[in-house]
Amino acid sequence: MSVEATLGYAVARLTDGNEVRTPFWHLDSGVEGETLLVLAAQHGNEVQGCEVIRSFRELCARELQRGAVYLVPFANIPALRHRRSHISLEGEQAYADDEGHNMNRTWPGNPDGNDTERVAWSLHEAVVRHCSRCLDLHSWSRFTATAALARSDRELSAAMARVSAIRFVRWGIFAPRPEEATGTTVATLFHESGRGALCIELAPQWVIREKEVAEGLRAATNLARLFGMMDGELELLEGPIVSIGDDGEDRTHEVKAPCSGLFVEAGLQTSDYVEEGRMLGHITRDDDLNTVEVAAPASGYLWRYGCHREHSDVRLPAMHPYAGEGDVLATVVTP
Repeated sequence: MSVEATLGYAVARLTDGNEVRTPFWHLDSGVEGETLLVLAAQHGNEVQGCEVIRSFRELCARELQRGAVYLVPFANIPALRHRRSHISLEGEQAYADDEGHNMNRTWPGNPDGNDTERVAWSLHEAVVRHCSRCLDLHSWSRFTATAALARSDRELSAAMARVSAIRFVRWGIFAPRPEEATGTTVATLFHESGRGALCIELAPQWVIREKEVAEGLRAATNLARLFGMMDGELELLEGPIVSIGDDGEDRTHEVKAPCSGLFVEAGLQTSDYVEEGRMLGHITRDDDLNTVEVAAPASGYLWRYGCHREHSDVRLPAMHPYAGEGDVLATVVTP
């Protein structure tokens, strides 16, 4: 079987009259089936998914049996070139300071809106509206584990999360957008129309790492197999899926700094399994220079790890390892 692969462009005319031409791959098996959208870099500092899509394109060219895929590795080229999450941001501004330029709040976009809305609209018309399933790849800071974000009350979204082979699944409930809202996330756009969608956060931001790219590629491949687009067995996790935001509260254990000082991590990573009593690191006190060890309060998987504060993704001081007494150093979730 020959897979037809083409390169297309979604063309947006900006408010200054210039154009943004967003490239995408379209691969068609020639056999009836689902149409899967995979997109990345809606935010310009979230680049892990870009390499996932490049690798998935090569796989689809060899193994796509049914249906078609649309692959958009650089959904928000203006933000990518700006090297920040939104084109409206400057140094150390948080995502919320978006001035309407958070692409993943603008769907389906607006041909007469701001520049971000225009880019989203061009993608919607050229790509998104043709697709029956969506995998939306994002990244968040290194202090929170890679996770699949799914809707527990949407059967297809839940099924996509369970086969994604991502250790953590953060569950939410589908909530239609308010009537006054002009835009929404691409996943909600799919949910509203009865199509299936899954978002994956491949931590961390700003960098491309082999481990996370492999996880994203495995998830995309498993979804293609779930939908009958590729042959082969699902490659699932060893061990449990760990739920957040469903019944996870009783199983979540925050580790807070017992004193102020410098928190030194113990070489662990988010998603690692730790036994109760395992050393998570130590604090060098800033008053008497004593060392205070910090241990896991329960056996489970590291959901969050490292001393950090809000907006650590864009504000470097928020990453500083100086801990005030009571700062959260880790969160362990028991499976």
